[in-house]
Amino acid sequence: MKLACIDLEGVLVPELWPIIAERTGIDSLALTTREVPDYDLLMRNRIALLRDNGLRLSCVSRILSHVEPVPGARQFLDELSFNEYEINIISDCFLELANPLFDLLGGPTAMCHRLNVDRFGFVTDCSFYKRAGKEDHVAQALSEGRYVLAVGDAFNDLAMLRMANKSYLVSPSAATRAAAPDIKTVASVDEIIPLLVHERAALE
Repeated sequence: MKLACIDLEGVLVPELWPIIAERTGIDSLALTTREVPDYDLLMRNRIALLRDNGLRLSCVSRILSHVEPVPGARQFLDELSFNEYEINIISDCFLELANPLFDLLGGPTAMCHRLNVDRFGFVTDCSFYKRAGKEDHVAQALSEGRYVLAVGDAFNDLAMLRMANKSYLVSPSAATRAAAPDIKTVASVDEIIPLLVHERAALE
């Protein structure tokens, strides 16, 4: 079966931390990997900000409880399934924050990180998914002779995108676009759907 390796935030759903920043008024929480490519540093800063401002994980989860996928995201994943792709969400998001969104997206396989909390409900640290980079998943699939489609939006997706058979950058920042002139850019996953339909028609 073909494999689709899809990033989550900025591709299928809005960036979650900027939403948290807006609702809490903590501007520094709005920074993402687009601005801070060092993800470990980014998360240490986020965790410190949450604790310093008295925000437990349960509070953050409530803030995100009404977030929905971007328009066309579920249709895009359904089209991938119809085209016989196995769907893996390869993301640096956290299951504790994104689980409700996975339900709205049809329950794709999620390869994401976890948040650890103390007995008071404050986030203490992260348990990162065991991989050197997102491209590890693509490399494994290619070694098995599988065709891989990859979709992402940021610097930390580029190695994965370049390794895949077919790849798309979704609405990247100017800096990411400049760093990846070799990767096709689309405004949203809606633009990829007709290409999948064409792919299926060519095989029939």
